[in-house]
Amino acid sequence: MIAALVLGAVSASVVWAAPVGKPFMKGVVNSSDLANRIEVALVRDPEGVMLLDPDFCKKSGSCASPKDYLEMFQISDPKAGLTTVAQVPAFLRSLKIENAPSGEYWLACLKPHGKSYKPVLHCVSRKFKKGEKVWVDPKTKRIVLASDCTNPVEKEVPPDCVEIHYFTRPGDTIVRFALLGPKTISNDCVGLKRAGEEDEFERWWEDECEVRGCDFSEDVRVVGQPVQMMGSYIPEPGEHILRLPVLVTEKESPFRVVLCLERGNPGLPPYAEVRPSPDMDPTTYGITYRKYMAYLEKYNEWRSTWISSHSDGIGVQWFDYRRRESGIKTAIVWYAREEIPSGEPELYWPWGVWSN
Repeated sequence: MIAALVLGAVSASVVWAAPVGKPFMKGVVNSSDLANRIEVALVRDPEGVMLLDPDFCKKSGSCASPKDYLEMFQISDPKAGLTTVAQVPAFLRSLKIENAPSGEYWLACLKPHGKSYKPVLHCVSRKFKKGEKVWVDPKTKRIVLASDCTNPVEKEVPPDCVEIHYFTRPGDTIVRFALLGPKTISNDCVGLKRAGEEDEFERWWEDECEVRGCDFSEDVRVVGQPVQMMGSYIPEPGEHILRLPVLVTEKESPFRVVLCLERGNPGLPPYAEVRPSPDMDPTTYGITYRKYMAYLEKYNEWRSTWISSHSDGIGVQWFDYRRRESGIKTAIVWYAREEIPSGEPELYWPWGVWSN
């Protein structure tokens, strides 16, 4: 456990994990069907920037444009040599249908971008669904599309991943987490599965979110390692999973994941007044003293509210991971200390433990 109460001056923003993105186009029969739809769309808009089906986008969240497919194919299957959106229909008709492989794969998705959507290749990872097919480029042998959502496929998730499971309840408003360590981790294992998401991990995103408490600066001081990744999001009640590469569990690993939880919204601390100084003249000292004492009263009231609505930081270290029945090394952060089974590491949300 690490105390992560940082009261007073806090930074203005923190990156957070954005929700899982939208599918490209559901309900497509095969790659030729998708090719036909794109050809119809290109008649209306030869540049391919308009949505394939605006009405279907509103109904089902399938909001791709022909250009979205082109941009993803150029990255995921570069040897296909696509340079214009007009080439996409013929490319789609050339794909071969195959049974989906086992294992987990990273897929593209559409992320909100202003009033429209932006295609992102390394977006969500999941196993292919029972009976799902994949469409393969016969020339490059690359899996191009997943049949369920026609999201472009990037690559397989490596098998050597570990997980941190943690739990939230109704009333919890924000989960915050940070990876501390000596270097940045660029690994396909890194992902997040929120409560309520059945089978998809999402990548850690870099969207700004207001900091009301944990900024992990105190954890950096205690651990002696900088923050390499940081995030926060509004949780649904239930079980959540952070996925990481197995290197964080190596003996004496310097990497550590720190989590904290918020309930309610105490807001930002009151604006700090100048502390009175003996060098001030009596009149100025009196005015400054009264303002400062009024500030301390407001601050102590805010601090009490903050402490009661924030957990302290809980640090997950290399020795906290256990091999589970699933075969995956997993650390579990329980909601309360009394929930921890016998023999498990004492990982739980410490509400106000360290602040006392």
